[in-house]
This record gives sequence, C-alpha cells and structure tokens, in this order.
Amino acid sequence: MPHETDPVDRVRKNEAEMADNFYYGRKMQLAFLVNDMDAALKVWIDKLKVGPFVVFEKALGSRQFVHRGERSPIDFSLALAYIGDTQIELICQNNDASSIYTEARSKGLVDGGAHHMAFWPDDMAAAHRQLISTGFEEVASIRSPSGEVDVYYFSSPPPLGLMVEIVPMNSARRVYFSKIKALCERSAGSQKALRFKDKDHFLASLESES
Repeated sequence: MPHETDPVDRVRKNEAEMADNFYYGRKMQLAFLVNDMDAALKVWIDKLKVGPFVVFEKALGSRQFVHRGERSPIDFSLALAYIGDTQIELICQNNDASSIYTEARSKGLVDGGAHHMAFWPDDMAAAHRQLISTGFEEVASIRSPSGEVDVYYFSSPPPLGLMVEIVPMNSARRVYFSKIKALCERSAGSQKALRFKDKDHFLASLESES
C-alpha cells in the first residue's frame, strides 16, 4: 500500500513550490505615468472609486536618479494606493530632465498609460541577475545619498510592453509600505488624496500621531 503523505507536509511542499514560482516576490505594483497629478487622482478616486491615495510631492527626496549612466535632476511626484494587495502608483514628472518617463513620452506613451510593473524581491542581486540573463536591460536606477542602489528599472523584451522595476524588500521598506497600506485602509471610504512633502514627512507625521 503506497505511503500516504501527511497533509501538513503536503501543504508545506505546495507552499514551497509556490514560493519558487514567485521569483520576484508575491506582491507587485502597477505604475501609470500621468501629465497632471490632480486630474489623474480625480479620475481614479471619483470615477474608479480607488483610494485614498498617499501623495508624495517630492518623491525623490535626497536620493539620486541615474538614467542611462548619467545622473538626472528629475523632479517628480507620485501617489500610492492599494487594490487588495496590489499597489497602484501614479507618477507625474514636473520638469523635462532626462528620465525613463520623458523617454516613454517620446515613444508615444499616452497620458495615464501603464509605464511599469514593480516587484519587491527578497534577494535583489539575484533578481537583477535573473532579469539581465533573460533579456531585460537596466536603463535607470535610484541611489541613496551614500550611493547605494535603492531601485532598478529595466526595459523589457517585446511583447511585454512595460518596464520592470525591482526594489529590495528589506525591513525598512516592509515597514514603510505597511504604514502606507494601513493609512489607506484606515482612511478607506474617504476617497481622497493624503498629501505629504516626501517620505520623511510622511513617516514623521505617523510618529507624531503615536
């Protein structure tokens, strides 16, 4: 008589196999490039009933944006919301500095069009190697003030059509994202934009409430 697999062991095996299938992490972001942040928020919030959004007016902060090997003085704002566990990001570049966003515009991306999908792998270096080895090209990065890479952006082989972003899911970012999601859930139904100057301002506002 064949040996019956213990149900608990079977569940653990299935979970391990599923984890292998989600090489870049189990959660993701869909990002859309907009010309006018306020107009875009109005459509998402009033018409799609998605929100609230957490808005960062100066999204880059003290970090450095590198586009095709050159540092760029980009100024952009972003807004984050959640649909379930999927993060929605709206991006609005506020100047004409060289970037993946001006590049997308020059190639015909329409206002509000999908620009990239983002993943948060536990092993950033391994994810970077995997993308390069499968035909993705690194075209931009965001670096901390100390020069450490915080974000990578890749152009995709056709017919994917979207760029891919990877961001390390370290403990600090896990806390940061959980606080954004918690704020969105706490304000659910308000259908509004919660505005902050930057990430530091957002985190400081939460500390003042505690």
